[in-house]
Formats: sequence, C-alpha cells, structure tokens
Amino acid sequence: MLWSDRKEKPGPVPHPGEEKRRFFRVECVLRTEFRLRDHGVWVPAEVLDLSVAGMKVRFDPFFRGKTLPPERFEWAECTFRFPVNGSFFQIEGCFLRVYQREAGRFTAGVEFSDPSPEQQFKLVELYGIFRRKSADIP
Repeated sequence: MLWSDRKEKPGPVPHPGEEKRRFFRVECVLRTEFRLRDHGVWVPAEVLDLSVAGMKVRFDPFFRGKTLPPERFEWAECTFRFPVNGSFFQIEGCFLRVYQREAGRFTAGVEFSDPSPEQQFKLVELYGIFRRKSADIP
C-alpha cells in the first residue's frame, strides 16, 4: 500500500459551540510580562485566556518611542513571567500571530515552547485556579 493510498480516520467531530482543540482554554484575568528574544525590556501584558499549551494575551506594542508592527510579533520567541507567591514563574513561548488590533493594544495567541515537567505543573495549577473560578467552585 502506498502512503498516499492510506486513509486517515477522522477525529471526533465537535458539537456546535465546542472547541476543536486538544487543550481547552479557560478565560481569566492574569497579569504577565514578556521579553522578546532581541529586546531586554519586560513588557506588561494581560492574559485573556489560558490552557496548558498556550494563551491569548493583550499588550501595548509601544517600545522605546515607536510602535512595533504586528508582523514583528509573528512567530517571535519570547520569555513570559507570571507573579506567583512573591516570586516569578517563567516559561518560554512563541507568538503565533497578532489577530486583533485596538487603539494602542494588540491581542495575540501564544504557544508555550516545550515546557519542563515543573513548568507543566505550574501551568496546570494556574489553569485549575481559573477553571474552578469559571465553574464557581471554591
């Protein structure tokens, strides 16, 4: 059998309103900062939703007297840090693309880059906090 003759079984079809992604996102309000690989400045951002694989963030693209274009962030590698219990939790990530531009703010998707087991645990912990809040579970 040739490779091109093989037929892949389609995955489950989501019901209307369900996500097609493997990891579900939870809405949240969480502060973070990020630093692009070629910039030494930590930029404040707001996490709008979070999963164990990535997040959606909103931030001001104004750097050192100029506004960087949305293309500058596409596929840009960066480090994110979250304030947790008086210290910082850091994780590497990659901007996927800026998909919304508002007055002075960009909204972009981020994918985490190969998190360590410790980082995965912290992400699950953060995710759980907001998942319980969205479900009104104390």
